[in-house]
Amino acid sequence: MKHTALVALATLIMACGGMSDTHINKDINVPDGAHAKGSFRSVNGSVTVGNEAIVEGSCTTVNGAIAIGENSEVGELSCVNGSISVDRNSTAREIACVNGSISLGAEAKIDGDVSTVNGEIRCKSFVNIAGDLETVNGDIKVTETRIVGNVGTVNGDVTLLEKSIVDGDIIIDRDHKKPNNKEYKKLVITIDGKSKVKGNIEVRGDEPNVMVILAGGGEVLGEIINAEVVRK
Repeated sequence: MKHTALVALATLIMACGGMSDTHINKDINVPDGAHAKGSFRSVNGSVTVGNEAIVEGSCTTVNGAIAIGENSEVGELSCVNGSISVDRNSTAREIACVNGSISLGAEAKIDGDVSTVNGEIRCKSFVNIAGDLETVNGDIKVTETRIVGNVGTVNGDVTLLEKSIVDGDIIIDRDHKKPNNKEYKKLVITIDGKSKVKGNIEVRGDEPNVMVILAGGGEVLGEIINAEVVRK
């Protein structure tokens, strides 16, 4: 898990408030069809990129959402305390969020990792993620999606539907200190609708409390390690 990298992201974004090209208390809107070579940063404001637009740089917010329209191309997307959405057939370099959900529309393409600490991740049909897909405290649900890297979480359910494919492993990292000395919640990994994990499902930790459900022709080609398995 990239916990350290995400903490560094939060520190870097908070520092954006002192940069000259950062907008304070103001939304940023990139119109349909625009081609922007620079980056966009907002504190206490949202960043919206229209349809069929190109942003060669990054889009960054603190306390604000990022929304990318259809058929657009953008660089890295990152936020603290805000959601990130990418509409259908759009491309982003990488997506990282600290507190917020991530939503990827049909046929979206991400060239690197997609990660959030406290938030869910949802992917619609024909999404392609070239890197890893990760949360710490948030569910992951993907439909007809291809993940080239690994899928990882600590305390979120994972659901693969309608011929989704994970080329790497699914890793549940429960070696970390439990929050407030509480037990980890029961975590469920569902592989359904002829979805496939080409690697392993590995649960790390002495008290895993994880169930793997294989249903509707879903399969794991590698090993299922340290988890209960239910076949339907």
